[in-house]
Amino acid sequence: MAKYYDLVGSVYDKNAKVNKYKDEEIIKIPGVTFKSLEDIDKFTAGLTGSLELKNKIDKKYQDKTTFSIRVTKDNENFYYNSIIYNNPNLIQIASSLKSKTSYITGSPRTIKMYFGNNDLFVNAWNDVKSKILNSRTKVEDKEWLYGVFGENSRYTTLINRYINGDVFDNETESLLTDLKNAFREYEIFRKYLTNKDKKKIISNVNVSSSNIPIKTSLGVIEEKLGSNDINYTTLDDEEDVYDPDEYLFLSPFELEQMTGGPGNIFHGQNPKYSTGTGRKH
Repeated sequence: MAKYYDLVGSVYDKNAKVNKYKDEEIIKIPGVTFKSLEDIDKFTAGLTGSLELKNKIDKKYQDKTTFSIRVTKDNENFYYNSIIYNNPNLIQIASSLKSKTSYITGSPRTIKMYFGNNDLFVNAWNDVKSKILNSRTKVEDKEWLYGVFGENSRYTTLINRYINGDVFDNETESLLTDLKNAFREYEIFRKYLTNKDKKKIISNVNVSSSNIPIKTSLGVIEEKLGSNDINYTTLDDEEDVYDPDEYLFLSPFELEQMTGGPGNIFHGQNPKYSTGTGRKH
């Protein structure tokens, strides 16, 4: 399934009751063409931030307060990815990708792979590997992995095979190698970069004690309620969370209206992704 990538800007209105993202437009930059996710990354990773991006774009876009990457599938469903700024190492990685045809789902799927050893990639894999190795005994590391890669993603399926395997199984080391190779897929590696520092989004928590403040840490809530009483929102296979910092302290209703579903950027048309609200073309 083909995908099309657009750099888009919109106006974020935190006081809006229904659609907080308004006036979305595709950002056109003279002399710059975006044909892929890595094309956009190579451009934005060379900028210090959104302020420099606004200096690069036409005056007609200056009212935009929020920028993201809209990914449209050829069935016209779409979702959003976060923009990555100020990352020279990512430019080197994005410039070195190789196309590979995968038949995991039974039909051909072209993916972009990175086969080098840039420090950014090596450090990222070491971080993920450490979490995977610890995830058999540390629930927080397993939850972190689910939060970064999505609980139902292809990559997490491979992680679960490792977590649930026999410690003495001869396939354990082979699975770890498979995980590293799969991590070389650009979209999976990129998901780590955009989601590794995201805090968990908590929903459906019934707090009966007045001793827990509204703005509190996850650890405090887990300690008081028990982690089994908390529902964590995770990502689907292709999406990452792109929201202003304010989302951490919005009510569940506000969060859903802002993102088209708990923990998600609005996804268009497909009922799996959409709640009927959010950003539209």
